[in-house]
Amino acid sequence: MANTNVITNIESKTKATKHFNLSDLFFLTGFLIIAYMFKGAVHELLFIPYMLFSLFNAAYLIMPSRYNKGRKNYESLAVMMKKDVLVYRPYYGKDGEEDE
Repeated sequence: MANTNVITNIESKTKATKHFNLSDLFFLTGFLIIAYMFKGAVHELLFIPYMLFSLFNAAYLIMPSRYNKGRKNYESLAVMMKKDVLVYRPYYGKDGEEDE
């Protein structure tokens, strides 16, 4: 039989620059606006380091996730926070049998 490639999902992202999508820039802008709104809770001398820290955090969150292929870090965090902790998942020991 012949090998055929079937395209199941075509998704084009709106590029704002070479490295950023438009949604990434909106997320970055929104994150920094929210950080700026909290400037009253930060001492005047620490405002610039606070904004730089917020910028680096936002940049990390829009980077691709190392553990979830095809997702950003902020999406991975959202999935982790939404997971149902009441669902039973068995723990398997080293010998492969279920521990109790």
